[in-house]
Amino acid sequence: MPKTATPTSDTRTRILDAAESLIAESGFRNVSLRQITGVAGVNIAAVNYHFGSREALIGEVLARVIRPINQQRLHLLTIAENSHTGPVPLEEILEALHRPVVAEMLRSPHQTPVYLRLAGRCLSEPPEHFSETLVELFREVIARFMSATKASLPCLDAASIFWRMHFSVGTMIYALTHEDRLPLLSGGIVKATDPEDTLRRLIEFTAGGLRAESGVAPLPAERVAVGKKKRKSIAPAGLGLLVAACLFSSCESISPPDTKHFTTLTIPSHWVAGETYRPTHFPDHDWVGNFEAPDLSAFVGSVMTGNRDLKAAQSRIEIAGANARIAGADLYPQIGGNFSGQRAAQNFIGLPLPGSPPGTVLSSQNNSFGLSLDLSWEIDLWGRIRAAKSAVVAEFEASAYDFSTAQLSLAGQAAKTWFALAEAKDQVALAQNAIATFSETEAAIRERFERGIEEEGQNLASQLLLAEADVANARDALAAREELAGRSARQLEILAGNYPIGSAGKSARLPAMPGRVPADLPATLLDRRPDLASAERRIAAADKRLLEAKRSLLPAISLTGSYGSASEDISDLLSGDFGVWSIAGNLAQPILQGGRLRANISRRDSELQLAADEFEQTALTAFSEVENALAAEKFLTRRVDALEEASRLALAAYRRSLEEFEFGTGDILTVLASQQRLFTSRSQWISMRRQRLDNRVDLYLALGGSFRPPEPPLDKTTES
Repeated sequence: MPKTATPTSDTRTRILDAAESLIAESGFRNVSLRQITGVAGVNIAAVNYHFGSREALIGEVLARVIRPINQQRLHLLTIAENSHTGPVPLEEILEALHRPVVAEMLRSPHQTPVYLRLAGRCLSEPPEHFSETLVELFREVIARFMSATKASLPCLDAASIFWRMHFSVGTMIYALTHEDRLPLLSGGIVKATDPEDTLRRLIEFTAGGLRAESGVAPLPAERVAVGKKKRKSIAPAGLGLLVAACLFSSCESISPPDTKHFTTLTIPSHWVAGETYRPTHFPDHDWVGNFEAPDLSAFVGSVMTGNRDLKAAQSRIEIAGANARIAGADLYPQIGGNFSGQRAAQNFIGLPLPGSPPGTVLSSQNNSFGLSLDLSWEIDLWGRIRAAKSAVVAEFEASAYDFSTAQLSLAGQAAKTWFALAEAKDQVALAQNAIATFSETEAAIRERFERGIEEEGQNLASQLLLAEADVANARDALAAREELAGRSARQLEILAGNYPIGSAGKSARLPAMPGRVPADLPATLLDRRPDLASAERRIAAADKRLLEAKRSLLPAISLTGSYGSASEDISDLLSGDFGVWSIAGNLAQPILQGGRLRANISRRDSELQLAADEFEQTALTAFSEVENALAAEKFLTRRVDALEEASRLALAAYRRSLEEFEFGTGDILTVLASQQRLFTSRSQWISMRRQRLDNRVDLYLALGGSFRPPEPPLDKTTES
C-alpha cells in the first residue's frame, strides 16, 4: 500500500521542486528565497523550518539531483571492478563515470536535464555558493574513480590524472548540452546527434587523452605565486572607481560587528565550555524530533507554514529590509531628469512706440524651454550616512532574529497545545472508566441496600447516596475534560491558521519522555537563542546611531551638477548648439543649532547604554530559564515516579477492598475511598506527565534548540 504523503513532506517537496527549477534556470546568485517561496506557495518560515537557511536549501537541491547519479556511478564501477582481476580498462571506467548522466538525459522530459543545467551553473558561478556541498557529494566518487584510473594508468601522477578527468567531465557537459549545434557548426558534416553516439565518441576521445604521455612540467613555486598575485589584482585595478563610488553598498558588507563587549555580564563558571560564535541561521528545530512523534512534527511544520502571526512577522521583516535599502540610498548620487516650459509677458511703462496712439504700453512675450539631467550627491567623507545605514541594517537583522524568536516560541506553543490535547483525551478516557467503575459500585450497594431492607431491616442509605454522588462527580469531570479537549483541538487549528472546528489532533498522544539532559551544558547553546542575537543587534544599531550623531557635528560636503539645453523654441532642445551645464560644490558646517546636535549625541549615548542593559537582562533571563527548567526536570521526574507508584498502590488497595467487601470482611466506605484515591492518583499522574513534557519544551526553548551542540560553519572563525 503506498504511503500517504504528510503535509510536511508535501511542503518540503514543493520547496525543493521550486528551488531546483529556479536555480537551474537562473543560477545560484540570482534566485532569492522570496522567489522560491512564491513559486512553492509557502512562506519563508517554512524554508527556515525544513532547511534552516538558503545555503542548506541549495545543498539539499544539489544532493537530490546529484546523489542518485553518483550512486549509479559507484554501482557501475563496482560491477566493472568485480568483473576484472586486474586494473579496470580505461574505457569501462569512463563508461561508469559518464553513463548515468546520459541515462538521466534519455529519461528526462526536458531538452536539457536538470543535472546538466546545474552542472553548468556550478562551472560558471563563483564556488562560494556550493563548494563545500559539492566536495561532500563527490568525495567518494572522486576517491574511487581516481584510484581505479591510477591503477589503469600507473605511469601518470595523481595531478595529471585529476586534470585529465576534470577535462573529461567538462567535455561531457559541453558535448551533451550543445550537441544540437553540431549539424549547424559542421556545415552538414554531422547530420544528426544522438546521446549514445555522443557518449561513444566522448569515451574514445577522453580515453586517448588520458593515455597520452605527460609532457607538462609543474610550474615553479615563484611562478605560481606571481600568477595568483596577478589574477587577484585584476579586479581592484579594473573596478577601483566603481568600488569608491559604491562603497558599503550591500547589507552584508555594512552589517555592524559583534557588540557584546559593551556589556559587563559574567557567565557562571559551570556554563563556560569554550569559545562562542554567531550561528548562520535561527532557530534550531531539531528538538521537535526528540519526542519521536511524527504526527507532532508534522503538525509543528504545518504551524510554521500557515500561522497568521508568522506571516505578519514576515511582513515586518520585509518592511525593515526596505528601510535598510532606503537608508542606503543616500550613499549614491541622486540623478533626475527635468523638463520645464514657460511663457511670459512683460510691459514697459514709459517707453511708447513711435507713431503709436497716446497711452499705448509697450509689451513683449517670450517662451522658455529647458531639458536637463540633474545630479546631486552628498559625499560621505566622515561616514555619517554609512553609520546611519549600518544602524538600519542592524535593526533589520534584529527584526529577522525577532521573527526567529517568534518561530521558536510558536513551535513550543504548538507542542504544548498538542500535549494538552493528548492529556485531555487521556483524562476523558479515565473519566469514562471512573463512571463505569463508580456505577458498578453503586449497583452493588443498591443491591445490598434493597436486600438489607427486605431481609434484615439494615439501612445502607448513606452509603448509597455517597456512591451516587461519586457517579455524578465523575460525570461532571467527564464533561469538563471533554470541553477542554475540544478547546485544545480548536486552539491547534488556530495555531495552524485554520478555522477552529475542533477536529485537529485526532492522533494526539502523550509521547515518551526524551532522553536525559546531558551534564555540563556548554554556554555555546545559548548562542542559538534568537532573542539574545536580536538584543545584541540592537546594541550594534544604537552604537551606529551614536556614531551618526557625532558625525553630524562635522561639515557636510555635497556636489550638484546639471547638463541639458535651454531655448525659446522647444524644437531646439535636442540641438547641441543650445547646450548648458553647471557644476557646484557645497560645504555646510553647523555652527549654532541651539544645542540640538549635542543633545542628540547625549540621547544616542543613553540609548546605547539602555540597549546594553536590556541585553544583560535578556541574558540573565535566558540563564534563569535554563536553570529553572533544569531544576524542574529533576523534581518533576521524582513526582511522576511517585505518582506512578501511588497509582499502583491505590489500584492494589482498591482490588483488596473490593475482595474484602464481596466476602463480607470489609466495609463499603473503604471501597468508596480506595476507588476515589485510585482515579485521583491516576489523573494526577497523567497531568504530571504532561507537565514534565511541557518543562522539557521550556528547556529546549531556553537553550534555543536541542541538546546537540552547534557546529561552527567552515567559513566562520570563533570569537570569545
